[in-house]
Amino acid sequence: MVQHANRKRRLRDSGQSMLEFALMLPFLMLLMVGVIEIGRAIYYTVEVNHAATAGVVYGSQNATTAQNTGQMQTYATSDAAITGMSAVAANGCTCDNGTGTSCTYPVSSMLTCATISCPSGQVVECVQVTTQATITPIFHFPGLPMSYQANGEAVMRVRK
Repeated sequence: MVQHANRKRRLRDSGQSMLEFALMLPFLMLLMVGVIEIGRAIYYTVEVNHAATAGVVYGSQNATTAQNTGQMQTYATSDAAITGMSAVAANGCTCDNGTGTSCTYPVSSMLTCATISCPSGQVVECVQVTTQATITPIFHFPGLPMSYQANGEAVMRVRK
């Protein structure tokens, strides 16, 4: 009789566990999908930033490559494994009067290298690549946007 009562209790407990699992499964799936989407967003953001870095690394080699903004953009877009990513490259110059002036963002606000004069210091040439990609989530949740934008930027001083 005692064995029969224990067996009934175990069967009742296993049924309760199945019911709890069935009730929690949608929440666990929603959590898993959210983790996947956040991971994808992080991956794309890293890719976009690495692509911008690849473009400025090419442009910072010397004064000739710094002027070739089209090739910097090509290096940036071909580095990323993202279709539809755009890249914009720019270069500019500033004057370092011995204070350690370095390249800052945005480079496009700097003077063109042909027109800058720096009588008490040296001319510093800088390159910049800005990348942008639109990310479409795999799963669409109500109340969240249908797409996200990942942006990357990199600025580097041109080596002489």
